[in-house]
Amino acid sequence: MAKKPAPSLNALRVFDVAARSPSFKQAAQQLGVTQAAVTRQIQTLEKQLDMSLFQRDNRVHCLTPAGLELAPQLEVIFRQLDQTLERARHLNDNSMTSLTIAIASVRLRFWLTQQLDDFQSLYPHVQLNFVRCDEFLSAASAAELSSRLQHDGIDLAIAAGTINDKHISEQRLAPVQLVPCSVGIDNEELVWQTPWLVDRDSPNHLAYQKQYQPQFKSTKLIHCNDSQIALELIQSQARVTLVDASYCRADNFPALHPWDNLNLVTKPELKLFYRKRRQQSVALVAFIKWLQMITK
Repeated sequence: MAKKPAPSLNALRVFDVAARSPSFKQAAQQLGVTQAAVTRQIQTLEKQLDMSLFQRDNRVHCLTPAGLELAPQLEVIFRQLDQTLERARHLNDNSMTSLTIAIASVRLRFWLTQQLDDFQSLYPHVQLNFVRCDEFLSAASAAELSSRLQHDGIDLAIAAGTINDKHISEQRLAPVQLVPCSVGIDNEELVWQTPWLVDRDSPNHLAYQKQYQPQFKSTKLIHCNDSQIALELIQSQARVTLVDASYCRADNFPALHPWDNLNLVTKPELKLFYRKRRQQSVALVAFIKWLQMITK
């Protein structure tokens, strides 16, 4: 059996207006056409659908049972279409594209912020919004971040770790090199005698402790899962904390002593995470390529 052609969209639109109007005359006035044109469109639609939509009585203007079934559904469809077209027009008028990026506060402050002017000069139409995530992903925080990427409107996450989710793509960005920092400690022996602020849930911090296990034998370890807080604390107390070595190059990094001879490249690496899609937005692809370029 041959498939019937789809009904005319214009005829469906005319029927939608006519069904909500007291008469074809008023429907014609609303559409800006003649009454005869409205009648022709209704007749065309009835022929295409092989059904009567209006009672054939010139004294009344009422729908048939089929028309009563079709009219409210079309009203919803055309209202949604109008709303979609309005949003599209708004996007066309406003050329600014928005990206929401999840990143640790400390990584944003001492790493990414220093270079954002370069990205904005290349892509002035892309507006970057930031929300917080963990600097180093534990199993629990990785699962939470995966959910946020899929459901909370986050376009991209930057963190050290791994997300085991088939719906999330990840790309290696850079190795994580941890270096101890302190204030008021003038020799390496004192470093190991001073309390350390470490994140016991961070695989990277655990890897560092494992590498220097003999030195840590008599060192007091204090749990702190926020590098920003740790950096604040060691400036007023005799403490040592681990930071990503890239932070130390920032102009606004605190006046601390980094013990570069005690640095260690740790795993997991710093990665980008984003939801898998058949086609990614141009803005997201541009931002990812820019990040890869500045971390080479």
